[in-house]
Amino acid sequence: MRLSDIKIHRKLFLLVLILVCGTLITASLAYRFNQQDILDNRKARVQSVVQAGRSQIMALDEHLKNGTVSQQQFDRQLQELINATRFSGNEYLYLYDISGTSIAHPILPDMQGKNQMEIQDDAGTFIVQLMVEGVKANGTVFWEFRWPKPEGGPAVPKLGYAERVPGTNLVLGSGIYLDDLKPIYQSRAYTYMSITLLVLFIALVVSYLIARNISTPVTRLATQMNALAKGEIDLHEVEDCGRRDEVGDIACAVQAFRDHLLENQRLRQIQEQVVFLETFDPITRLHNRQALGEAINKEIARHDRDQKQLAVVVIRLDLLHEITIEMGSERRDQVLVELASRVHDQLHADDILARLSEDTFGLLLPNIEDRPSLEGICRHLLDTIAQPIPLDANHIQLAGRLGISVFPDDGGYDFQLIGRAESTVNLAKKQERDLMFYDPRALNETDHSIELWQEMQKALDADHFYLVFQPLFDLKDNALISAEVLIRWEHPEKGFISPAQFIPLAEQSGLISRLDAWVLEAAAKQIRNWLDRQLTPPRIAVNLSGISFLRPDFIETLTTIFGKYDVSLDHIELELTEGVLIDDLDRISNQLNSIRATGVSISIDDFGTGYSSLSRIKNLAIDNIKIDRSFIDDLDTCQQDLKIVEAIILMAHGLNLSVIAEGVETQEQLSILRQQGCDTVQGFFLSRPLKAEPFEELLEQDLVIEVD
Repeated sequence: MRLSDIKIHRKLFLLVLILVCGTLITASLAYRFNQQDILDNRKARVQSVVQAGRSQIMALDEHLKNGTVSQQQFDRQLQELINATRFSGNEYLYLYDISGTSIAHPILPDMQGKNQMEIQDDAGTFIVQLMVEGVKANGTVFWEFRWPKPEGGPAVPKLGYAERVPGTNLVLGSGIYLDDLKPIYQSRAYTYMSITLLVLFIALVVSYLIARNISTPVTRLATQMNALAKGEIDLHEVEDCGRRDEVGDIACAVQAFRDHLLENQRLRQIQEQVVFLETFDPITRLHNRQALGEAINKEIARHDRDQKQLAVVVIRLDLLHEITIEMGSERRDQVLVELASRVHDQLHADDILARLSEDTFGLLLPNIEDRPSLEGICRHLLDTIAQPIPLDANHIQLAGRLGISVFPDDGGYDFQLIGRAESTVNLAKKQERDLMFYDPRALNETDHSIELWQEMQKALDADHFYLVFQPLFDLKDNALISAEVLIRWEHPEKGFISPAQFIPLAEQSGLISRLDAWVLEAAAKQIRNWLDRQLTPPRIAVNLSGISFLRPDFIETLTTIFGKYDVSLDHIELELTEGVLIDDLDRISNQLNSIRATGVSISIDDFGTGYSSLSRIKNLAIDNIKIDRSFIDDLDTCQQDLKIVEAIILMAHGLNLSVIAEGVETQEQLSILRQQGCDTVQGFFLSRPLKAEPFEELLEQDLVIEVD
């Protein structure tokens, strides 16, 4: 039987029983130790008497040596000293020489002048021999033997003590009759027993009262807790809540437990939603980008062994953004759900459909035979997408475009296959085609791409890029606390070129690491400029590509750049895109730890769109997460987005992460984010990205946002 199976009143009885046993054992040990203390005191007393006699003998011996007294006087005074010394009733002194000859003995004068080395007690112990040997060895000795008391009778246990008198061959001894200690022992035993019984009686009475005081209300509380466990939260006020002891605390906790049940139920729903979002899209209930990538990698491992092909199809929906603008996000979601259902009905059991972004689906076809049959499947999907969708009293007809990549020809990893299919569907839209297979020549060798790539290299050499700064505001004190730096390109002839044009090309062409290095150096240079002018620079957030982040020499590059301008790395924060998290988690973790050790802060950008799930970041050395602007755009009109943002903030704070919301463009969005406990915000509503000079004016003004 386990202890938890025993009733409380029986446990209390068991506790009292243990207390009784412990008290008895303690009393016994105390009595035993007290006996030893009494014996030690008597031994010390005997020692002091012997030592006092020894001092007197030494004084007599000194007189003998000085000729003050004769040998006859010396012997007579020794006899008088030994015969006159009595203590504790039965105790006396006796004197021997080192050879064992008795010099003086007040009880047995017949022994005087005789060697007693062979004398034994009734147990065969050589009494004098043990004394002499002990004194010769140590100068003093305690030993036990049996000896009759002075008044006669049988031999009883005695503890002897002897010391050699320094400068002489004399041994002075005495002893304790152990029987004389028995009355003292018995008196102490009666005292200990009386106290022990009194304590036990009081303990039993008090234990009984305490047991009743505890077990009765605990039984009531157990009944109420069982009711709560069954979901019966409509309870009356707990009777014992007014008590001031721990039972009262428990009663008050039971009273509060009902409210906690409701709160926990709400938190569980949020947590379940967050776990769901790690794998599924909240609107269509399809897999998200992360889940699709994991499925692709599993199929790649299987197909690699079987030497088979698989296809990844990216489906881009035209006009979906216009539907959102004209009809709202709720109608858009209805269209997405209906369209996802129709496409899913056309698939095989092994096919996987996922939602990659607002207007894009991803499709894994693990069992393809050849290119013509794959194209036939895709044409059938286009026909399915083109069928009218009833919406209220109207019908909406969408058009889709498909980009297709095939394993192993077009890539060996999920991100390659998805990314190249996305690039292909983008090119299909530019060329106004509804279906395209991935062709690296078509993507990388267009005249525009080549020209832009060449111009970008020239711009890096000629320093035609510049930085703008978008302020970030802390919602606790409404102050400007940091800024995100964004790269801009002003072409001498073509004017402003959007980052959406040149950054993807830099990633494809291998220029992204060089572009990242330029941004880091420009940021370090600007911080140095502010420091030299006695301005307090805010923390600067720099977007970093996954390619640069995973380079083995990145940390060396980072420290070299900032060391060149003598700027501490704790001035910057690196924002990593979600695509970084699809790499090997151990490798990512090691790199993050190394970067954090330099003083740099880490943020995960575009959180919630796929790869950057809480399950992956919970053990990573990061400081902040940035909620993707797609969840902020409709925050004030879409209940689903509001729930997602609330869940992200709650779970991030549970992991001690700060939350940044980007893309804040309305007062309503700002108010909602403040209510939900978001830490930091940025967006056009607060400030557009600014060049260095206007941004410095904000710093000098100590700008704060208005409290809504």
